[in-house]
Amino acid sequence: MLVNGNKGGAAASSLPAAGPTPSGYGIAMKVGLLIGLLIMGKVASMAQRGAVGTAEFRLVGIILGEILLLIVALLNVNFVFYVLVFYVPFSDMLAGDYGTAVNITNVLLVIIIFGLFSRSIREGGHFLIVTELDRLIGVYLLLVFVSFFRASLTETMDWFILVTLVKRFMTPVVLYYLASWIVRDRQQIQDCIYIVMLTTLMVAFLATKDTVTPTHFAWERRGDAGLSQANLLAAFFVYYMFYYFAFFSLHAKSFKYWLLLCCMYPAARGLMLTYSRGGYFAFVAGLLYICYLYKKWLCVVMGILMLAIWQKPEVVLPLSVVERIQGTTVEYTGEFGEAEVTLESSSLGRINIWKGGLRMVLANPLLGVGYGKFPERIGEYQSNAPGKDAHNSYLLIAAEMGIPTLVVYMMIVFKLLKYSLAVYRQSTDALYRGVAMGFSAGVVAFLVANIFGCRFNTTETIGVWWIIAAIVILIRKLPRVAPALGPGAPAEASSPAGGGRLGLP
Repeated sequence: MLVNGNKGGAAASSLPAAGPTPSGYGIAMKVGLLIGLLIMGKVASMAQRGAVGTAEFRLVGIILGEILLLIVALLNVNFVFYVLVFYVPFSDMLAGDYGTAVNITNVLLVIIIFGLFSRSIREGGHFLIVTELDRLIGVYLLLVFVSFFRASLTETMDWFILVTLVKRFMTPVVLYYLASWIVRDRQQIQDCIYIVMLTTLMVAFLATKDTVTPTHFAWERRGDAGLSQANLLAAFFVYYMFYYFAFFSLHAKSFKYWLLLCCMYPAARGLMLTYSRGGYFAFVAGLLYICYLYKKWLCVVMGILMLAIWQKPEVVLPLSVVERIQGTTVEYTGEFGEAEVTLESSSLGRINIWKGGLRMVLANPLLGVGYGKFPERIGEYQSNAPGKDAHNSYLLIAAEMGIPTLVVYMMIVFKLLKYSLAVYRQSTDALYRGVAMGFSAGVVAFLVANIFGCRFNTTETIGVWWIIAAIVILIRKLPRVAPALGPGAPAEASSPAGGGRLGLP
């Protein structure tokens, strides 16, 4: 029996009930996923040092791999989808671009679509499933396409570049719908979260394996691993690292789950070495929020600890990180010899951009200036900021696409936060509660991180976020209780606090 959410009952009824999980499936799948991730990590590690083999060798390898995946997709589309979830965080570093629109991401999407059609033919019916965000996403995309069209009318916009931008902008939303159509039961949800947690750990390892914490901060220290830029890497960590704490908190009485806290260390260190101040603020916001969900007193304690670190960061943090944080302000001698403090040039420049962006929004409140036009037009509204990025997602959306587009987008984000909180508070299954808890903390971190930069539309950073959003909505349509227990199962698995057994290490 399926339990409908508050809305979308028709969609829920079209979902097949989860069948029994074959014996040994969980272990075999996890071993396979782990081996696949290790291979992906090795390739990414080799790519960090330069191109892997010749261009011909890479092309042949990619083609053979994709032919194999196409064959697999016709039999089991879920496996190819798992490959895509593995690959998304590395999609910029390992693009596999061999011509117009021919890259690994696009080919995997096409293969998965073929796999879905194959599954529909075998099982009957169709794979299209209505979700609770369809109307909002539809309105949002309509407004976005209006913005794209307005940009295309200007003489400076190349149509080929515009189509490429449209596709890149659409990819995260496509991932949301693919996840909605493919993931159908508890085991598949568990597999996806297992992949996300392993991939986050692998990205953290790649970001820190050859990195020694420098004595002093310097701009050239802001490296990245697998993603295109240090600030995007910081956003990646704060979006996905809280799942470790979520599953630990739901199983704190079991010692093995304390190992999940150890997994947070490489992600936290990777975040630290990005030297992204926006990432630091987003991490603190997500940490305080997830502590609040777990134990309110822990949130108070953690808040006091964060304030203490803010006052005396050198006691805990490396000197280079302290210099990066304290470098936000500079002290100088005033006209009468008194000490005065002001923001450093980077922060002042960002504020100037925001002022100009706000004027742009007020001048074009309904439709904005057109997608991709912010850097080109910002000089008209702030003379000392020509060609600059908005450094704020909300300002960028409002300026380029209009205030209505921003309102619809924020409605989508806050509905996802609302849905994840409902699952966390109402479900008795520990897997579902852990997913919802980790995702809600990631949403809070997302809201803060996007104040300081545009971290909402790059596939390698936000693609997995949309996949888990689809999973959260799916959970609302599945039974809200723990699965039936087999003989010899531990008693704690049936308790409402513990929920169902979780197959994570």
